Amino acid sequence: MEISDVFAVLNVFGLFVFAVSGALTAIRKQLDFLSVLIIAFFTGVGGGTIRDVMLGTSPVWWVNDQTAVLICIFGAIVASATHQRLWSRQKALIWADAAGLSVFSVLGAQSALEAGAPTIVAIFMGAVTATFGGIIRDVLLGEPSLILKQEVYATAALGGATVFVVLNEIGFSMDLAAIVAALLTLAIRGGAIIFGYSLPKLGSDVKRDP
Repeated sequence: MEISDVFAVLNVFGLFVFAVSGALTAIRKQLDFLSVLIIAFFTGVGGGTIRDVMLGTSPVWWVNDQTAVLICIFGAIVASATHQRLWSRQKALIWADAAGLSVFSVLGAQSALEAGAPTIVAIFMGAVTATFGGIIRDVLLGEPSLILKQEVYATAALGGATVFVVLNEIGFSMDLAAIVAALLTLAIRGGAIIFGYSLPKLGSDVKRDP
């Protein structure tokens, strides 16, 4: 399989699971299907859109690719048709989001490198791509965003993007680097979901005025 095929498959998978994540969150809010569809779309393409705007890429990646729109629509339909049979919508939502996070942390970094961004910028663009779709979803639905909580979320995306860029820099094939980095991101985020570990709070030892 060619490297372009690997990234194409990852992109389809990431779009689908993020769209499902957005749709499930909207369904939990008891919205109508059109609203569910809109939320699924913005969750799927939001992070990559912000990345392209920040990198000055025009038009943004999905404008000339109707496949991305169709995948988001399909994700919304699947979520709408199956949500009643899921044993736990909340757990399904969390794991769908974790899967999308792991894929888009890699795809975002790879896209930034292709655009000529420096290494450190590519790493942060990986985190932006992976997290901002979820932020847009949460803002539109009035949900507390995971990135603003103590949860290991953006940290997992940064870790995966860093591993991908570093492995690529030291000579690993890009497809192998992508798979390793995506699995690492999923492991970090999955570990936080299962075991509940989190980052320490800053300022917790600061004395507050009475």
